[in-house]
Amino acid sequence: MGFTTFTVPVRAGPIRLRSVADGHVPPGPVGRVWSGQRRTPVRSAGGGGMHNRTRWTRLAPAGAAALLTLGATALPPSASAAGGRGTVPGPSDWPAFGHDIHHSFTGVTSLTPGTAASLTPAWFFQTGGAVTANPIVVRSTVYFGSWDGYFYAVDRSAGSLRWKYRLKDQPAVSPQPGNPQPDPTTDGGLVTASAWFQPGTSRRPDLVILAGGYTLYALDAGTGQLYWSHDYTGRPDLPPDPAHDGTRIFSSPVVAGNKVLVGVSSDGGAGRRGYFVAADLTTGMPVWEFQTDVDTTGAVQNDGCGGVWSSPSVDEVRHLVSFGVADCNLRGTPPYNQRVLALHVSDGSLAWVFTPPRLRGVPAGKDPACDFDFGATANLGSPDARTGAPTFLGIGGKDGTYYRLDPATGALRWATNVVFGGFSGGFIGTTAYDGSRVYGATALGMVGASPDSSCPQTSDPRYELQDPSLHAFDAGGGVAWQQDHSQSVGATTVAGGMTFVGLAATPQVQVRSAASGDLVRSLPLAAPCFCAISVSGNAVFVGTGAPQQGSGDGVYAFTPLAAPPSP
Repeated sequence: MGFTTFTVPVRAGPIRLRSVADGHVPPGPVGRVWSGQRRTPVRSAGGGGMHNRTRWTRLAPAGAAALLTLGATALPPSASAAGGRGTVPGPSDWPAFGHDIHHSFTGVTSLTPGTAASLTPAWFFQTGGAVTANPIVVRSTVYFGSWDGYFYAVDRSAGSLRWKYRLKDQPAVSPQPGNPQPDPTTDGGLVTASAWFQPGTSRRPDLVILAGGYTLYALDAGTGQLYWSHDYTGRPDLPPDPAHDGTRIFSSPVVAGNKVLVGVSSDGGAGRRGYFVAADLTTGMPVWEFQTDVDTTGAVQNDGCGGVWSSPSVDEVRHLVSFGVADCNLRGTPPYNQRVLALHVSDGSLAWVFTPPRLRGVPAGKDPACDFDFGATANLGSPDARTGAPTFLGIGGKDGTYYRLDPATGALRWATNVVFGGFSGGFIGTTAYDGSRVYGATALGMVGASPDSSCPQTSDPRYELQDPSLHAFDAGGGVAWQQDHSQSVGATTVAGGMTFVGLAATPQVQVRSAASGDLVRSLPLAAPCFCAISVSGNAVFVGTGAPQQGSGDGVYAFTPLAAPPSP
C-alpha cells in the first residue's frame, strides 16, 4: 500500500522544525531567507454523508496585513494572474506531475546529449525533510512540497525562496516534520504527491493544488495564501482523526473542467478505506466519490484496502479518468484491488475495469500474496487524427508488466513482462511515453518482503534485486532496449532524446540516450532521489531525500555549466 521504501544511508543533521496544529486559521506564507550559494530556508460514484471539513479562505487586505505583522513576506512571481488574466504555462514549463493531464512525462528542453554532458548544479535549495514528489515549474517559479511540513515556491533562476506555506499536522503520519530519527518503515512523509498549477480567471488567482497528508489544498500561486482546504480522511463519514488516521493522498491531483480529481489511500489502516474523489475547484468540497474498498455486492469494507496511490489520467474527448488500485493485504481481492479503472468525469460512474490475466478466474484470496499493486500512473497519448481521442493507454504494475489497454473499453491490447516485481519491485514509478516508445524503470524486487508471505518468491534470493531495471518498449510491446543497475521508485522522464531517472539505491540521476539506452551522464546527488525528474528549458530539477531525513534533502537545478535555469 503506498510506495515502498527501504534503508539508504544519508548524512545526518536535518534542520529541526517545530510544527503547531492549525485548526482554523491558515498559517500562511513565511518570508524568504537564504545564505550564500546553499539556499537554506528558515524555516466514490455516490458516497455517504460528508462532514463539512473545508477551510475556505479569501484573505481581505486586513487579513493580509495580519500575516505581514507575523513577519511573512511573499515575492510575486514574474508572471501572475492580473487583471483577470491567469498565467499560462510556457511551452517548456512542467506544470503538473508527469508534465500534463495525460502523464506523458515528456518534456520540452533545449538540452541535447552534447550539452547534457556538462550538467552541473546551478543551485540547491535545502529543506528540512525529503522531497519525494515531482517539482513543478511554471514560468519563473518552481513549486514543491517536503516531508518537513512545508510547501515551497522558489525562484527558477536563482533558487531563492519566494514563499512557503506550513501544512497542517497529521501526527499519525511518520516521519513527523522535525523528527530527525530515521524511520525505514515509512512509505512517505506528509507530502508525497506533486502539485497541479491551475491558471487564474477574472474571479480567482492562479492556484497551486496540492496534498499534505489527507488534506487537499489550493494556494494562491503568487502569494502562498490559502484559497481553500478539505480533509479527505480514511473515514469520510466520521470527523477527522489526525492523531490516529494515517490516510494520505499519494495521488497527484489533476483538474478537469471544474473538478479536482485525486485518489486517496488509507495505506492499509484498519477501519479505514481508500477511494477516488472529484472535488469542486472553487471550494474543495466533494462533488462525487467512487468507493474502491468494497466487496462484490458493493458494500464498503473499511478494511484498509482499495487504496488509490496512482494519479488520475484524463481522456478529455471521452470524458474518462483512469487510475490504478493497490492491493488488499498483498492480494488482488475483487472487484477493484490490483485493477485499473476508468470513471466518467461527469458523475463518477464506472466506465470499465481491467483485470490482469493473472487474476481472471482466481477465487478471492487464492492469488499469491505478492503485493502486485497498480501504483504507477497511466500514460495516455497518440490522438486519433479525426477525433483527437487518445488511442494509447498504458500502465505498469508491480508485477513487472507493462499493459497497453484500449482507452475506450479497457480491453487488453498487449502486455510485456520484464521482471517478476513484488513487494519493492516492478513498476512503482510511472513510465514515460513520447508517442513512439514507452520508457520506464522498475524498482528493487523482493527487498523487505515479509518471510511469512505466501508469495513463493519472497524467500528466494534471486528475486531480491531484479535486473534489467530500465526498459524501453516499442508501440507493439516489443522490448527496444534494457539496462541493468537502474532501479528506481520514481517516474522516468523523456526529453531531448534522453531519459532521466533518479536511482533508489545510490544517490544519482542517470541520463541515457532514449534511442539506445547508453549512458550520457550520471548526476551525483547528496541523497537518494525517490521522485520524478522535471526537465524544463535548459534545466533538470531533482528532489532528494530519504526516510532518514538527512542534510541532503532538497531540490537541485542542474544546467549546462551551471548557467542560470531558463525556459
